Amino acid sequence: MSSIVSFGSRQLRNAVLFAVVIVSLSFGKTDLLVFLLSGQSNMCGAGVVNELPAELKKPVDSVIIYLASEGDANKLRKWLTLEPGFGSSQLNGGKPAFGPELLFGKTISDSLPGIKIAIIKDAVSGTSLADNNGWRPPSSGGSVGTLYSNMMKHIKDAFDALDTSKYTIHMGGFVWLQGEFDAMNNSQADAYETNLTNLIKDIRDTLNAEDLPVILPMIDAQSIWSQHAKVRAADIAVRNKLENVDTLDTKGFETDGIHYKAPGVIKIGRIAAERWLAMDYFVPVPVIPVSRNTMRPVVMSAKDLSFIDCAGRKIKIHRNDISDNRINTSSGFMLVVKNGTVFQKKLNLTR
Repeated sequence: MSSIVSFGSRQLRNAVLFAVVIVSLSFGKTDLLVFLLSGQSNMCGAGVVNELPAELKKPVDSVIIYLASEGDANKLRKWLTLEPGFGSSQLNGGKPAFGPELLFGKTISDSLPGIKIAIIKDAVSGTSLADNNGWRPPSSGGSVGTLYSNMMKHIKDAFDALDTSKYTIHMGGFVWLQGEFDAMNNSQADAYETNLTNLIKDIRDTLNAEDLPVILPMIDAQSIWSQHAKVRAADIAVRNKLENVDTLDTKGFETDGIHYKAPGVIKIGRIAAERWLAMDYFVPVPVIPVSRNTMRPVVMSAKDLSFIDCAGRKIKIHRNDISDNRINTSSGFMLVVKNGTVFQKKLNLTR
């Protein structure tokens, strides 16, 4: 499968350069951390904008969003500043709507001050992961789902619409909120674990990001979805067998019986972002440019090097901590030199 983007996630995943004094690998470009949000109606979002507290009704200036499918026609397929209104008003009686993207983007942005965030949102109501008309991934065999194929095109179009003279793209993660439709069909529910595993594999392959972080908000346990237990169990099974996958349980979040109300949508977006921020990841740290075409690892001067990590922690590297291409810190992190770049590895994580 051809990849949409040409960079590897181990060098570029989850963030850009968090140094106190940054020497950017992109030589003056703005590093752009990109997330893909996809699924069906609860990812589209039925949250009513007027029910948001005042502080959440403001634009999030450090986040841009590309709405690919369902939502306000005036906002489709263009990069815009994130704000309330990128949900699907057809789900709540025509009222301006928001989805998980709002709190997801705001929470990530608040946690990574100074970093530009981008969200590609491609969600369609009433759709299946198993169907050929839905999100069926190539690795599941048979005809590839129409929505899956559309999503690949939308991702490419979104990247093409970015000014590459201005931005350097870094894939941050994938959030998938879907499964209600499959939970209404016994055979589709039985196949959900396989199809979800294949979806993650195929998206990682296409984005050339073999360890792309994935967050799976689990569907609610509503009786209308008779096989919800199978789909929820499939999410957990995929989390347990694949690297860099985590879940969040939405059971009990405020709904109208099908769609999450504003407080539930807020929780999903915020907690999904918190799960991402807590995940294991590699983060590039500053390197010293020798020329535009050659890089070498961090060179220690008489002073210790300090930088800020994804979780906002200040970490110091002492000169005597460097040995055998590994920089050990006392803060639960290890730095590893890989292909001329220093990466931060978060250690001893618990779910």
